[in-house]
Amino acid sequence: GDLAFVAALATSLLDGEGAVGDEKKKGLVQSILREGMASSLHLSFLHKHSDADSLVMEGLRKALDERGGGGGRNSVLHHCAVVAHAYLNAGTTRDGFLRDNLDWMRRASNWAKFSATASLGVLHAGHTSEAMSLLEPYFPGTDAASSTAGGYAEGGSLYALGLIHSPSTGCGAAARSAAGDFIRGHLRTSHANEAIAHGAALGAGLAGMGSGDVTLAAELKELLYTDSAVAGEAAGTAIGMVLVGRGAGGDPACDELLEELQNYAGETQHEKIIRGIATAAALSLYGREAAADATLEAMTADRDPILRYGAMYGTALAYVGTGSEGAVRRLLHAAVSDVSDDVRMAAVVGLALVLYRTPQRVPQLVGLLLESFHPHVRYASCIAVGIALAGTGDAAAVGMLEPMLADMSDFVRQGAMVGTALILMQQSDANKAVRRFRERIAGVVGDKHQSTLTKMGAVLGTGILDAGGRNVCVQLGSAATGFSRMTTAVGLVLWMQQWHWYPMMHMFSLALTPTVTVGLNKDFNMPKCFGITCNAKPSVYAYPKKMVEKKEEKKMRVETVALSTTAKSKARQARKKAKDRESMEIDEDMLKEEEEKKDDEDPAEDPMDTDADDATAKKKREPEPASYLLANPCRVTPAQASVCAFGMDQRYRPVRPGGRAVGIVLLMDTRPGEEEDVDTMELPGLDDGEDEEADAPEPFEWSPPVPEPADATMAEDGEGKTE
Repeated sequence: GDLAFVAALATSLLDGEGAVGDEKKKGLVQSILREGMASSLHLSFLHKHSDADSLVMEGLRKALDERGGGGGRNSVLHHCAVVAHAYLNAGTTRDGFLRDNLDWMRRASNWAKFSATASLGVLHAGHTSEAMSLLEPYFPGTDAASSTAGGYAEGGSLYALGLIHSPSTGCGAAARSAAGDFIRGHLRTSHANEAIAHGAALGAGLAGMGSGDVTLAAELKELLYTDSAVAGEAAGTAIGMVLVGRGAGGDPACDELLEELQNYAGETQHEKIIRGIATAAALSLYGREAAADATLEAMTADRDPILRYGAMYGTALAYVGTGSEGAVRRLLHAAVSDVSDDVRMAAVVGLALVLYRTPQRVPQLVGLLLESFHPHVRYASCIAVGIALAGTGDAAAVGMLEPMLADMSDFVRQGAMVGTALILMQQSDANKAVRRFRERIAGVVGDKHQSTLTKMGAVLGTGILDAGGRNVCVQLGSAATGFSRMTTAVGLVLWMQQWHWYPMMHMFSLALTPTVTVGLNKDFNMPKCFGITCNAKPSVYAYPKKMVEKKEEKKMRVETVALSTTAKSKARQARKKAKDRESMEIDEDMLKEEEEKKDDEDPAEDPMDTDADDATAKKKREPEPASYLLANPCRVTPAQASVCAFGMDQRYRPVRPGGRAVGIVLLMDTRPGEEEDVDTMELPGLDDGEDEEADAPEPFEWSPPVPEPADATMAEDGEGKTE
């Protein structure tokens, strides 16, 4: 997360006095520290191994388009469906649904169009090699920047470019710097257009997150001083992203800038700008702990509720993962005593960030808050439980949120669905709660009696449940090192701003971490013969089963006109068939008696039938194996990591045998003289999947039509004339 540290390390290893001498090793080090090798590995895996179910999104679209769903008339639900699609395919680069449903996508207008364009950044996160080609049709032209109207798609494209190059993807420094310079060029010339300026500010903040670039922060400050509400809020938020962790004595220049912004917050009349400044102050306090106490006390005592709102998230970020009793006490006090609904919500959500290392404490603390008379507190409690226990499938937490799914307040039901979806991320069908929850949210989407806010929770929950092709999860701490993930914590705080501004829903992508384990040899290639042993039944951690499309055969009823002669002939045929049936029954009884005699004389059975029956019975009786081998690379969920181990009898062994089987694992070849069978990393292109051949049709029988004799046709015509 600390880009300055990574840059300093790269300089010392590659350009300093103690630089690596071997050119090959130097190239490998550069690929790690400057070229984003980890990002390329994750992108390749998410694209190739995506298990996203296309029928989920298709069913969601149909349910919203129906009269009861309301998606055809409600732009909010349409926007949420677009966001859910972005969550489902985050980082996979798979946008086939958008290409196949362009008319459906064109329903978005104004700020919904801005957000729909920005969703491309979530889909292609980390795909830096093709980012400019992908977004080029949407980038602002010279006329759009100077115009005061429109510019929604153009602004969304700059926001998308920032999402693609955010530090959460781990992309290379050179690509991120080039994207940042491109966005800053539009930032300087787009002050007249609110939509483009808004997208440029967010994009610049994402590309420069954690860099501490005071020059960029000054450019964003100029946009904020234009006193445009929407653009000013984005500028304030972007300043916070750039100065993450630099406040409260971290950098004197940053402290001076933040103090100037807080003074401006007391002068402006726009609540959105004040909220942007409050968010900037909170982000700047990330990881500062005790050094931030003075700033937090001043913000907490302020009369403006928006600054107190920023103080709650500032407390959460300053003490993220520490479990500080003082921070917990401050947040709980605000959660039950502050007069502002927003401050209470932020305080409860902040508990999840402070206590994420001991997640079971969160349900204990918010258990009573879930029964609060205050609906905003109940909503935030649902979100806090979901964040703290994301991806665990904890049955007690799911049971705690279940009554909230039927709460009297619609937005509390929304929070319960989102929180439950977070808990059930990457859970297999072995967890029965997953199927029940899927059925429940599907019913809510199609129920015309549910409110829009409740349906929002169901739609977003659908996307969160299977996010990133079912290969990503929300992880506040690194499974390999134990350090807090700055991008995840910042992403969750920014995602919560969607309560006030829907385009911030895309910030959820910053909090998603690929649950990928990949073994690399000395050349950073993937050996095919390396595997990881999972000491559990395959069904426990398997991908959920995909939906099956139901094919309904509609039979067409054809009405015919019956002639009097036809009715008489049918009656004769019916009497004749009845007589034939009686004679056939007598013959069948005689045949059965003869077969029974033969069976008594020769009781031998067909050996082929016996073998088939034995094979079927054996297949049914065969138990599921207690362990199995995961190929390289593979998905290892957070819960699965505890039952995975390295097999030390393989050709390739981990350099750290005692390490956990998660993330990128460097391998040692015990037989270096033998030929290697390896897989290389392949990045997806923009046209992947477009030129694939169509699926073969299902098996069917066809016989050519037999032409009718001319005499029969003439006879029928003659009969009709006679009648």
